[in-house]
Amino acid sequence: MNTQYVYESFFTNSLNALIIGTETGSIIKANKAACKMFGYSEEELKKLGREVIIDTNDQLFQSMHEERLRTGTARGVLKGIRKNGEKFPVKISSVTQQNEQGEQWVSIMAIDVSDQIAQETKLSLLLEDSRRMHQQEEDNRILLENVLNSITDGFFIVDREWKVLFWNKAAEIILQKTEEAIVGRNVWDVFPDLNNLREHVDYKTVFEKNQSVRFRDYFPNYKIWAEVSVYPSEKNISVYIKDVTEIKGLRTLEKLEREVLEMNARTNSDLSQILDFYLTEIEDFHKGMHCSVLRLKNNKLYKWSAPNIPHEFSNAVDGMAIGEGVGSCGTAAFRKEKVVVADIANDPLWKNSTSLTEKYGFKACWSFPLLDSRNEVMGTFAIYYNRVKTPSPEEENTLERARNLLTILLENKLAVEAMNTSVQNYDLVSKATNDAIWDWNMATDEVIRTGNGMKVLFGYDWEDMVGNINFWDEKIHPEDLPGVKKSMKDAMDNPAQMYWEREYRFKRKNGQYAFVFDKGYIIRESGGNAVRLIGATRDISERKHSEEMLLELNNRLKQRADELTASNVELEKFAYIASHDMQEPLRMITSFLQLFKKKYADQIDETAEQYIHFAVDGAERMKKLIMDLLEYSRVGSNKDDLAEIDTNELLQEVLKIFSARIEELHASISIGHLPKMKANRTQIFQLFQNLIGNALKYHSGEDVQISVNVQEEATQYVFSVKDNGIGIKPIFFEKIFILFQRLHHKNEYSGTGIGLAICKKIVDRHGGKIWLESEPGKGSCFYFSINKAVEPSMVSGFIDNSILD
Repeated sequence: MNTQYVYESFFTNSLNALIIGTETGSIIKANKAACKMFGYSEEELKKLGREVIIDTNDQLFQSMHEERLRTGTARGVLKGIRKNGEKFPVKISSVTQQNEQGEQWVSIMAIDVSDQIAQETKLSLLLEDSRRMHQQEEDNRILLENVLNSITDGFFIVDREWKVLFWNKAAEIILQKTEEAIVGRNVWDVFPDLNNLREHVDYKTVFEKNQSVRFRDYFPNYKIWAEVSVYPSEKNISVYIKDVTEIKGLRTLEKLEREVLEMNARTNSDLSQILDFYLTEIEDFHKGMHCSVLRLKNNKLYKWSAPNIPHEFSNAVDGMAIGEGVGSCGTAAFRKEKVVVADIANDPLWKNSTSLTEKYGFKACWSFPLLDSRNEVMGTFAIYYNRVKTPSPEEENTLERARNLLTILLENKLAVEAMNTSVQNYDLVSKATNDAIWDWNMATDEVIRTGNGMKVLFGYDWEDMVGNINFWDEKIHPEDLPGVKKSMKDAMDNPAQMYWEREYRFKRKNGQYAFVFDKGYIIRESGGNAVRLIGATRDISERKHSEEMLLELNNRLKQRADELTASNVELEKFAYIASHDMQEPLRMITSFLQLFKKKYADQIDETAEQYIHFAVDGAERMKKLIMDLLEYSRVGSNKDDLAEIDTNELLQEVLKIFSARIEELHASISIGHLPKMKANRTQIFQLFQNLIGNALKYHSGEDVQISVNVQEEATQYVFSVKDNGIGIKPIFFEKIFILFQRLHHKNEYSGTGIGLAICKKIVDRHGGKIWLESEPGKGSCFYFSINKAVEPSMVSGFIDNSILD
């Protein structure tokens, strides 16, 4: 046999792809199966090499290549690449071989495993789906058990042989059997006393007809009312047991409450009888309970209802004052909170009353304060027991509902009493006042008038008003009627307005008109519509007469003020003219005295020369006084209008006037941030000039320090000018602002004493005031205020400057 031929035939015709290549990736030979697998001819494969049919970038290829170099063999699944670019999984087995001459090559077998991997993936998915379904079934089972165990209704499942398959937690509580004790056992063997179930359910019919059954019954052994539902299935029966004891009790209570409210709504109802009925029913609902309701009045408790408590006991506590430690009820009313005493004999709240409770056998007492909507105590609701006891949850629920209903009944009763008292008081007030009180119901257009006001004020009897719907309109003065009606309509149409008021003229029965003031309170619906107007009409004729007299008096005062103003104008004119004309003779005296001295200087002695000096000096001082008087008169007479002035800039101009004096005295002047304000610029300039000048004049000999500051207030600016000068005694604080008042001899300090009077007049013209703080030897601080809302008429004067021309 030709072995070479056999190997060649096997290589060429093998169903598996066979390739012979080199370590570098060249392909030496490829069989038909390889060409078919990759889609290339053998010549193309030889030419293109390994990289076109295997993804050599794959990390697995690198590790297989390294393994073959190390061991001579390698196996694994790589990514093959067909001629059309399709990638597919290919299982590779490669072996490195060597001939006798030492030449190496690589034999490679490749198998397309796409179908195999697809099958494996499909199988894996099927297995995963199956596992997931089993897990979901288990999860659903666990979830269902958890849900059934979490519900408050009892639930169990039995098979057709009555064997218990499932028993939830609520069933354990209701039927008092654990799951371990019941599951797997016959339900009738464990619960022979559940005859109710047998009586209500024909189980043969349930199975055959596949019908569910529902019923409600009392289970005496378990002391519950239960609602039972039975649901058959193909193999099992599911049973729900719902404890409805509380629901049945609530329905009983709801029925009782409706009945009590209906009784209270009747017009002829008696609250004491209603309370007796209600408390008796509550006592029947909870056997052994004894109830009472006490009313609080003037901090004492009085019996209102105690239908089944001995009268001797009720009478003993009647009129008991409330307080800490005064039994359950007295303490509850005092604290405004529930008080539960489970054992009266051993509770300190009852230490002073145990003999009384022992006599009647009461051993427990719980008390609830009955509070109204204002949190005020109306009374107490008390429960007594003949045994030591604390409230059960069922009793807590009943008593809380009873407390709420009693609160409603008592508050309603007290409200009715208060209303009746209020009506009585209203009638008494109506009789006590002279006002005409009225009540207008807008829905019926009916007006009710009470009291004697209409008779006393206007002379009308009741018969004059009854039946006449136009009575009021007819009595209002025709000129006032349109305004009255409009003002009333405007008030009614405005939901935000609570009151209507108006003054007008109203005709008395004698035909004369009275001035009246009418005011009404508007009652509105929730939507804001006015439905009622309650008010009072007052006769204000006397007040109107007084107002007219006052108006006349004011007019007279105004006339007198105008006359005084005119007189002041004349006086100011006279001051201007007199002071102006007086300067001429003074100049003449001074001139002639100086000529006399010059001409006869060599003929007069020293004494005559001194007399001439005194005369000239006096004339100069008289001139100075006249000039200052003119200056004083000019305040308010200049024609500068009010303007926005920058006080900082103005003060700098003032300081320029005193620059030489400031330098001479080494004066330090500090100025704060002064405002821009509305004022008369000339007058404010003169004001600062006088105050700064005084500070420089009356210095103490030390370096002069002056500071100017301001404080802004709501309606004014308050300025201060402070110095370290000689100071002023407090007794002279008022005197220095008076004309020609001087505190020093003219030889000490020059001046006429008119500067501060000018300052005061300027400040007065600007709606402010001026004052000072000072102490001799410690300097002075002058304060003055300027009104922010100063008016032109305040600062302007009455003198025309042309008078001085």
